[in-house]
Amino acid sequence: MDDSPESSAEEPMEETAGEPFAGPMEEALPCLTHVYKLYIGNLNPKYSREVLCSMLKDILGTASLPLQRHDIEVVKKPRRAYALVQVSTELSLENVLKQLQVASDMEQHLLRELVMKGKTLVVEEAEGPPRHRITIVGQERLFYGAFMGSETRNVEFKRGGGEYLSGTLKHHVRKYVCAFLNSEGGSLFVGVEDSGFVHGVRCGPKEEDRIRLLIDSILKGFKPQVFPDAYALTFIPVVKAEDTGIFLKVIRLSVHLPRPQGELLLYETDQGEVYLRRDGSIQGPLSGSAIQEWCRQVTAMQGPLIESNNKMITLHLAKLSISEFWFGAINCEWIQ
Repeated sequence: MDDSPESSAEEPMEETAGEPFAGPMEEALPCLTHVYKLYIGNLNPKYSREVLCSMLKDILGTASLPLQRHDIEVVKKPRRAYALVQVSTELSLENVLKQLQVASDMEQHLLRELVMKGKTLVVEEAEGPPRHRITIVGQERLFYGAFMGSETRNVEFKRGGGEYLSGTLKHHVRKYVCAFLNSEGGSLFVGVEDSGFVHGVRCGPKEEDRIRLLIDSILKGFKPQVFPDAYALTFIPVVKAEDTGIFLKVIRLSVHLPRPQGELLLYETDQGEVYLRRDGSIQGPLSGSAIQEWCRQVTAMQGPLIESNNKMITLHLAKLSISEFWFGAINCEWIQ
C-alpha cells in the first residue's frame, strides 16, 4: 500500500498543509531596503559644512540611521544652509521621520546649535512629490513622569486635573502672577504634581488659544499696568512612551520683574486684591495694615542701596580734575 502511486502522490499533498513551505517562502522574501533622499532645511549658516555634517551625523545616529560622510551633502549660501541626505533603511519613510523627531527631542542642545535662530528644522523628501514633511522645533519637551525638582519661592506646581483649565486656572493666574510681581518673579507650572513629577494636562490648539486670551484679559486689568514683556506663556509638549494621540502639555506662565531697579511698586489684581509670595506660599488678599508693613520693609531694604549710590556719586564728583573747571568742561553754575 505504501508503494502505490496513489500513496506516493498524496505524500507531497500532506506536506503542503504543514510548515515545509513556510521556510522557503520566508527565505524568498527578504526585507526590502528603501533608499530615501531627504531635504533638511534651515540649518545654521554660521557653521562650516564640516561642522553641520558632523551635527547631522550625530542626530541621525541617535535615530538609529547610521550614515557615512558621503551620504550627507551640505549646501551653504551666504544667509542660509541646507543638506541633502541619502538614507538606506528597511523602515518606511513615515517611521524614519518619527525616529528623527524622537532623536531631536533627545538632542535638544545639539538641535539648538544646528538650526538657524528663530527657525525650525524642516525635513522632507528631496525628490518627487512630498509624501511626508515634518518640522522639528528646537523647543523644550518634557517626558511623562520626569522629575522637575521641588517647589520654591519662585516655582509653583499645579496638577491641573479635572475642570482646572476651565475653572480654577483664572483664580490661580490672579493670585500667583500678582504675588510674583510683588516679590522676585517666578513661574507657575500647570501639569506638574506637587511632588515635582510631570503629568501634563489635555490641551489642544483651541484650548491653547482660549488660555492665551484668558490670561491676557486678566492681566490687562492689573494695576499698575502689566505690559506683555513682563510675562511669558509657554505650552511645553509632554512625550509619553506610547502614542495615545492625546495632546498633553505642561503650561508655564513665567513672570519677570518689569519695574526699574529702585522703584517701589505694589501690584493689585483686576479685582483689587494684593498678594505676596513668601517661601513657597501665597499671602493674601492683604489688609491695609499688611500692605503698609510691606512698604515699610521694602523701603528699609532700599535705604542702604540709595545711600550707597549717593556715596558713589559724591566720590565720582570729587575725582574730577580741577583743571576741567578752568577749561569750562563743567559748568560752575551747575556745580553750585
